[in-house]
Amino acid sequence: MLIVTDGAVDVPDTLIGSAVLRRVPGEVWAGEAPFRGGIDEFWAQLRKGEYPSTTPPTVNALTQAYQHPDLVIALHVSGQLSATMLRAEEAAARAGPGVVVVDTRSLSVGAGLIVAAVCRASESPNAPESLIDFARSLPERLHTFALVQELESLRRSDRSGLLPTAHLARNHPLVLAVRGRVVALAQPKHRSGAVGELAKHVGRSAGAKPGAWALGHGDATDVDAVVDELTHAIGKPPAFFTRLDPTVGAHLGPESVVVGAVSESIDV
Repeated sequence: MLIVTDGAVDVPDTLIGSAVLRRVPGEVWAGEAPFRGGIDEFWAQLRKGEYPSTTPPTVNALTQAYQHPDLVIALHVSGQLSATMLRAEEAAARAGPGVVVVDTRSLSVGAGLIVAAVCRASESPNAPESLIDFARSLPERLHTFALVQELESLRRSDRSGLLPTAHLARNHPLVLAVRGRVVALAQPKHRSGAVGELAKHVGRSAGAKPGAWALGHGDATDVDAVVDELTHAIGKPPAFFTRLDPTVGAHLGPESVVVGAVSESIDV
């Protein structure tokens, strides 16, 4: 079988290059030209206030990625946050009946936890009887939160739908929940308070027996301290953490943090 995802989904480094996984990137644009720099250059530009735009993977690119003789499970960024799901459904119709498209209702490492769990299950001798049912069940167990340090990152991005409609202070960090759509949870005055709010919400959502959690960050200078605080709140270390892909980073900005947590036991 084959699992396909997109650039707005951050997966563990251990899955990069895996034969069972294909990742279809979107495009990041610097003005009228595609951005071709490395990840360090990308974050350096954002810190200068040079924000690129992004576009989802094309239908043709997804259709090509879905070409496989066996079952294909396509796990994509929330359809309420990106046009990727609509394009994925069109691509699946072109590719044939062997493609199942699942909306993770999340993004970044939240969706990445789902991808990792399905990949592990597909390779396990104790795999669930139906990998499709397993994949479809995971979004209901997933809780994703984000901390946006600079609200202008959202305002400047071309994805204005990410920004909640509630009144927001311009210069305060914002804590969000991602459950298909984005919901504002809190806006403390300082980062320490925002990290505390993030830890509180993730800890509550993970439950008494958290399955796994992961963290993506916008080149955050305090990432080690954030990981430590969340580890204490959740009761276990992250399954993985990574810098955000530019597809997500272009919207959330420098110093942002995304955390995904899956309730109940799970192999990531």
